[in-house]
Amino acid sequence: MRISQGTCVRGGLTGWVLLALALAGCGVKDEHTAAAVASSPKRVICASPAVAEIVFALGGGDRVVGVSEFTDWPPEAAGKTSIGGALSPNRERILALEPDLILAQGNAEALGGFAHSQGIAFLALPLDTLDDLRAAISGFAAALGVKEQGQQRLAEMESGFAAIPSCGPVPVFIAVGHVPGDFSGLMTSGPGTFLDEIVARAGGSNIFSDLQILWPKISQETLIRRKPAVVLDFQSTAADETRRAALVADWERLGFDAGQIRILPEDYLLKPGPRAAQSAARIAEAICQ
Repeated sequence: MRISQGTCVRGGLTGWVLLALALAGCGVKDEHTAAAVASSPKRVICASPAVAEIVFALGGGDRVVGVSEFTDWPPEAAGKTSIGGALSPNRERILALEPDLILAQGNAEALGGFAHSQGIAFLALPLDTLDDLRAAISGFAAALGVKEQGQQRLAEMESGFAAIPSCGPVPVFIAVGHVPGDFSGLMTSGPGTFLDEIVARAGGSNIFSDLQILWPKISQETLIRRKPAVVLDFQSTAADETRRAALVADWERLGFDAGQIRILPEDYLLKPGPRAAQSAARIAEAICQ
């Protein structure tokens, strides 16, 4: 079985997918959290797109003064001042925004150290699993002083999960990192990751759920031997008809039938945020079509 167990595979990954892997520390849980949060922060920086989405869903958008690169939801969040990349934000720009709280995701020790050196309250929480997401919604709600809104968002999410019809379990391959004409960066989502859990909620049975790696690179030979009933091809960029046809043609060359392939270009499906139930519903629709 040829499955890469070394460093994170980045080839062919763009935008949020690459960022999510980096923030997750390639599957290493980050336990770095910083307290000393003001009782009612008024100038908040969201240091990842997922964090921004959570804060806005909690009703804290009017307090957000800065967001990181790739922040595009909700639309009003995209209009906030950018602090640059989540992995290497512009520190001068952060200071110019005069934040009293920075909220971050996952592996954020450098940003946390900078915040502490400047006397800025800081909180970073992991967003690698559904339980992480639930804890982050509660944690960020507490930091913003809106615990009731956090409880409401969690209740809405669980209600959304409960309403999803299922035709499963259907053996699926979770494909990440596929670009037209190139499988060299092909990866999958291992057991316990956010994407693996969302697919399970949608009625999919991950054919690589036995692995001990969160984001392994998968060989074509290994994939073919596992014989998935459905291939869920998650794309981090929009897919017009030409791109869709090219992606499906790649799978057909591997011996899959076009009817087994589901191209999923909606980027929110890859983001661990308040739209998790919506993501599961969309994936369920794809699996059961």
